[in-house]
Amino acid sequence: MSDVYIEREIVPVKVRRYRWPELLLAVILLMLLVCGAIVLGSFAYFTAIQQRLFMAVPWYYYFLLSISTLTVIFVFTVVALYYVHLLLPIIVMISSFIMFVLWLTGLIKASIELWGPLGSINDNCTRYVYNNSFWGGRNIDTLARIQQEGVCNLWKTTFALEMVATFLFLWLILMSWQVINRARRGY
Repeated sequence: MSDVYIEREIVPVKVRRYRWPELLLAVILLMLLVCGAIVLGSFAYFTAIQQRLFMAVPWYYYFLLSISTLTVIFVFTVVALYYVHLLLPIIVMISSFIMFVLWLTGLIKASIELWGPLGSINDNCTRYVYNNSFWGGRNIDTLARIQQEGVCNLWKTTFALEMVATFLFLWLILMSWQVINRARRGY
């Protein structure tokens, strides 16, 4: 038997490395995880209330449930890709743009429902819940009033978190653009 040796020429391969601002990326992803989780839990709670009252569940409840679930999946995917050094800025930019559009759509619909004309959530909360009549004591009416205030405040909280998530996805788009530009310049 004869041994066969093949000589190959070694070709240097240039691997492009993307330098993400680690602390900023971690803070943005943590805030997105918090926003997505709280909006997911809030609208799951609103959906359970609607079903318990035998009322139709509006389409935007399911829409916000879906995009908040996608946000949580997005955060875990970005963390996993960053951990294995495969986080490409163009992928983050495109997926962040898609998520930005989805969150902006949910934000617009939620703002119409919350701050809209007569009969909106804020109007009903102001008229029926936050009025100046005295309430208190150990009875079922006090418990119902506390529950109503909680739901009104939860709507405002979810609106604020939707706004924060929309802004953070826009920020993530801009940060991805900066990472691409730094890689092109060789920094």
